[in-house]
Amino acid sequence: MFAVLLQLLVACTPTCQDVCDKLVLCELDGAERLSPAECEESCQAQESLYDEWTDVQKRDAFDAELTCLYDAECTDIAAGTCYEAEVWSF
Repeated sequence: MFAVLLQLLVACTPTCQDVCDKLVLCELDGAERLSPAECEESCQAQESLYDEWTDVQKRDAFDAELTCLYDAECTDIAAGTCYEAEVWSF
């Protein structure tokens, strides 16, 4: 039972709020004027759009990008480690 719960927790995609809080803390070039609220609003709009389209590929790519951004170091993010042109917008 514990193993199943652990797998569910590990497999969860970070929230837009969690990712945006991190991005703002990273102080990335070009994002100086980005507030956490603006980032989160944009992220949630993109998330809703993919849900509305029922585009599983884009939704999976978006989830992978959120996970990458949340897990990566700020220097790696700045270097473009998580950049996915097909889904990146916020």
